[in-house]
Amino acid sequence: MDSSSLKCLEFGKLVLKSDLLPNSWSKISEVYESTNRNQDSSLKIKIYPETKYTTVVFDAPLLRTNYPSDSASTTLSGTPDQNPFHFLYLEKIPSFSIHAPAYQLFDSAKNDLIHLKSELLKSKKQVILTGAALGGSVASLFTLWLVDTVDPKLRRPLCIAFGSPLIGDASLQQILENSLRNSCFLHVADAAQTLLTQAFKPFGTFLICFDSQCICIDDPETVTELLGGANTDEVVWRDYSEVLGRLVQPLAVETRLIVDDGIINRMADRAANKKLRFDPLIKLNHMKIEMMHLEKYKKKSTMGYYDRFKTNMKSPDSIVDVVTEKRKKELNDYWISLVKEVEKMPQSEKSLLKTRSLFAGHNYRRLVEPLDIAEYYLRGKREYRTTGRSRHYEMLEKWFKAENIKPTRWEGRDLSDLLTFDSCFWADVEEAMLVNNALRTQLVGREVLFEKLMKFEEYVWKMIEKREVSPEIFLEGSSFMKWWKEYKEIKGLHAPPTHFTEFMNNNKHESYGKPADKE
Repeated sequence: MDSSSLKCLEFGKLVLKSDLLPNSWSKISEVYESTNRNQDSSLKIKIYPETKYTTVVFDAPLLRTNYPSDSASTTLSGTPDQNPFHFLYLEKIPSFSIHAPAYQLFDSAKNDLIHLKSELLKSKKQVILTGAALGGSVASLFTLWLVDTVDPKLRRPLCIAFGSPLIGDASLQQILENSLRNSCFLHVADAAQTLLTQAFKPFGTFLICFDSQCICIDDPETVTELLGGANTDEVVWRDYSEVLGRLVQPLAVETRLIVDDGIINRMADRAANKKLRFDPLIKLNHMKIEMMHLEKYKKKSTMGYYDRFKTNMKSPDSIVDVVTEKRKKELNDYWISLVKEVEKMPQSEKSLLKTRSLFAGHNYRRLVEPLDIAEYYLRGKREYRTTGRSRHYEMLEKWFKAENIKPTRWEGRDLSDLLTFDSCFWADVEEAMLVNNALRTQLVGREVLFEKLMKFEEYVWKMIEKREVSPEIFLEGSSFMKWWKEYKEIKGLHAPPTHFTEFMNNNKHESYGKPADKE
């Protein structure tokens, strides 16, 4: 038996040593036996206050196997008042489907569940939500609904479902894969009882019970392989006291867990691949250090940060330039991955990751995107803003703007270390230089070209007024100064003056951003 199989087996034994499973099952059995199955078709809920826990049992009527197939799932989307699980949505996954019978029971008992939710949120004890068959499915839905409003300082509820049909489709599985909620679910399943259908996918942790052994698995692909047999008896009541009793009996001989080696090996490979996915917040500190090195590179650039990188991209003249390119790639790989991770999270869980990386992402974008712009235009491309910009830059900018943070820039502040606020500034400079070139040779459509240059001039002047542009753009040899000299010549001596042209012609740009600067 390999190490992966042993870990699953040992984890399964550890779960069995706790009293949670037998205690939960005894309460489920008590409620089940006290219910008249022939007369009662509603959802039953019973609360058991205990010293350590508050246990809530969900008991549902038996579901007949001839339930109409076209109603097997319910698609949820829409606003909070229409959908109790709206907080789970991802930007790329606006809807998902759940088990229709379970949802119908959940929805029919909504008033009772609202009251129950209010009571449980007051509890200082660990909350255990449990049920068997369809009751476990309703318990799972209630857990998803409850955990969204649980105080993060308190322990999250645990849902223990015995032999319950799965409740969500592949979209819900994908949403929960990267969610803290995934750890709130323990599904106990007899390997002889198939819980899976094509429409529904597993999430959470599964305790899969064989003849006299069990394994604990949180890998959905492995769960699908182990429980995805031909049996469709997914909602028939099964007495798990016999299953649990079998597992705690001492064995006279050594037994082996009968699981195909291929299944275990595939699970081990997936686990190894997951380890390669970094923890974004742990690696963030390293990325900040890499950004500090780029800031040093910026300070030593006599012709300007953007233009030094652009010039040396053609023929790197030092090891520093080569290392800078490597740092840029590492930073880009990190932030692209981080943005993808954030986008996989449910809306209600994004805030922590976005907040802790918000300012670092803002500085990264202003520091590194100009270098990507330099590469872009060196390849002879155009229209960076509309056709060349990476999505991760767009999302970082969107998230920062959504916080509505107003920077403080007082009049006399030294701006020498400032990163230009608009990280696409140099793309607009490149486009303006291309317009300059077009005006030298183009006889038709010149008014449109002049209008583009006027808009660019207004854009630059607004940033100068707000002190949102770095003084390095005014360094001799910079692409911006090259554009300005050509633009000045194109406008001619008799063109009406503007705030920007007066600022440049009177050499006020030479003192811009210095400590005693008083524009």
